[in-house]
Amino acid sequence: MNKNKTNIALLLILFSAFLFAQDSQSDERTIYLKNGDKVTGIIVDTNAQTGDLIVKTKYGQLTINRENILEEVVSIELTSGDKLKGRIISKTDKFTDLLTDYGLLQIKNSDIAIIDYGLQDKDSKIAAITDKFAQSNERQIDVFYDPTGYTLDKGTLYVSGLSWGFGITDKFQITSKWSGYFVGNFNIRPKLQLFRFGSLEKEHVFAVGGHIHTRLAPDKWEWVEQKYNFDKGTHDPQNYNWISSGDSIPVYYGGYQKIGSTFTVDNAEMRYDTQYNESLGSVGIETTDLKPYYEVFMAYTYSRARSNNAGRVSHTFGVIAGKHSDRNKLMLKSYYAGAVDIRRNLILNYEVFWDPYYVEMWNRDSELFGTSDRDLSTTKPKKPYISPVHFDIGFVYAMTDWLRFGIHFQPYIFGIYLKF
Repeated sequence: MNKNKTNIALLLILFSAFLFAQDSQSDERTIYLKNGDKVTGIIVDTNAQTGDLIVKTKYGQLTINRENILEEVVSIELTSGDKLKGRIISKTDKFTDLLTDYGLLQIKNSDIAIIDYGLQDKDSKIAAITDKFAQSNERQIDVFYDPTGYTLDKGTLYVSGLSWGFGITDKFQITSKWSGYFVGNFNIRPKLQLFRFGSLEKEHVFAVGGHIHTRLAPDKWEWVEQKYNFDKGTHDPQNYNWISSGDSIPVYYGGYQKIGSTFTVDNAEMRYDTQYNESLGSVGIETTDLKPYYEVFMAYTYSRARSNNAGRVSHTFGVIAGKHSDRNKLMLKSYYAGAVDIRRNLILNYEVFWDPYYVEMWNRDSELFGTSDRDLSTTKPKKPYISPVHFDIGFVYAMTDWLRFGIHFQPYIFGIYLKF
């Protein structure tokens, strides 16, 4: 593996481990004050008579007057659809104790679908806490192009610049790349969530699925070498007719091309000019040979709440197996993808994946629209080393509840999609 890529992959993995360790430290609490300030630290003591709090921060120990503290309230939506408001008194791995206007309720964490946090000063209107949320606006069904364990909620529709998807049930969805319809590629990508358990604190999800294409040139690449025998000779300077020497010379092409590409040379151009020591013909490459292509995949996602209820961190491990009609063996890809809620409407994504059939843009020997002409050489090409380990990093930004933008390192670099 290339040393730089190894270092970047290790950095992404260490970054994920750091976030995991940081999120395990849940003793700290943020206290919101009526003057707009907020204090983050560990509550070391409470005055039994006045209710004042003694908080240990990284700047020192503070005493906060109870009268200056805004009461923190929550709105909880259960998986049954019921909604509750109140103040969280205590929380364990299994239960949340909620003090409501009607009394104290003990709620199973597995029954909680959404928690929204807010602040209230006595009888004043509840104001949302913008930097405190149980999960972002986006629960991702894919990180970049690779699936997570999550599926679209029932009845949810999304449309992007290349694809669309619909949640048939809460555990089964279908997606499709509508951009392929223009070349006759009927394709469908079903995904079934086999299990999902845990709570908002910690959650485990596993899904399987596949992708069927009737006509596709998949983004899979391989090193290709071609050898041709060209007629040696030269052109008559008087009438420019070809004068053959009666001998031939081998000429070569070598480069990374899409699987399914075809290579041709016009017979009339298979000549080598000995006067100028150059090949007169070139190899024509067509990467538009569309054939059936199939994929199956499985993805496991572990998601947990970040410390101080600042969103979530998710980790996905997955495997994809692809079958092309030009290959007898399956083409395997494995990946680890991470997602971190930076804000309610902003997610950081990163991924490390192993795929020996993926080649970065700058190492590909093809044109943008899949056809090209490449010069030939009398020197046999040497295959360069391309690492099978790759990485990606980027962001997803939700401008509104229904409009989202994405940017990342690997192509396609920009993305836009709508969710209803």
